[in-house]
Amino acid sequence: MYIDLSLPVRKQAPGVDFEQWLHRDGVRHLSRRIRNLPGDSRWQRVVNYWHWLTGQRRLSAADLPEGMFLSNEFYRMSVHQGTHIDAPFHYGPLCEGKPAKKVLDMPLEWFMGPGVVLDVRTSNGTVTNKTVTAAIGAAGVEPAPGSIVLFRSDSDLRVGTPEYFTQSTAITPSAVDELLRRGVKVMGTDCWSFDGPARRMVENFYQTRDRRAWWPTHLHGREREFVQIEGLANLRSIPASRFMFVAFPIALMDAGAAWCRAVAVTADQQGPGAERTVPR
Repeated sequence: MYIDLSLPVRKQAPGVDFEQWLHRDGVRHLSRRIRNLPGDSRWQRVVNYWHWLTGQRRLSAADLPEGMFLSNEFYRMSVHQGTHIDAPFHYGPLCEGKPAKKVLDMPLEWFMGPGVVLDVRTSNGTVTNKTVTAAIGAAGVEPAPGSIVLFRSDSDLRVGTPEYFTQSTAITPSAVDELLRRGVKVMGTDCWSFDGPARRMVENFYQTRDRRAWWPTHLHGREREFVQIEGLANLRSIPASRFMFVAFPIALMDAGAAWCRAVAVTADQQGPGAERTVPR
């Protein structure tokens, strides 16, 4: 069985600009686009534009089957919107003293491997190395090198509300180090960020003036190489049995993060299909 662990990107979400051309709109857009087709030379574009200006090559609904063309959608948004993968370059230009990996520098094999879910719902909003050790014992599955560990807080149930951002669970640097010690390089959370609520970090800085208050787990990635997957969902639907986790980043050049479609593949005998319990 395939279990969808991704949050759908909502066109109404803050920070998302969405435009849609419906099928009847497509006629008008196609009429303009044929002035400059992929692969056209500069001279062809001049000729096409002249034909369009003079009305020789303009389209109307009558020129297309059923008066309609193709739909098209445009999203303008951060690479950190929805379920996404943070590459080491997101944390800083250097990682462990070397140029930090961007999205296309990360080996694809990092993003497919045995999955382990750690239940951290009772962590009081902060996951430490001790939390990790206790959660591994409770899960009864020791993460092996190459495993992908997912932290379950059920924060995705708050998607669409302010609490999704104000009540998230922080995964601390000590928790990351505990997993790195066990050979785990890729880890994920069903919260919006590994570093907990932004307001908490802001207030902590102004109270202490400690520069380490700012996104401490992200910035820890300058010292230790690891990969975060943020904005996961539906971790509660994964059976206690072993599963394979798959989440390949979209191939974006020169990017420090990329959207992904995260999926748990289980040996469940219910048959094929995709299960999800988060709102679309």
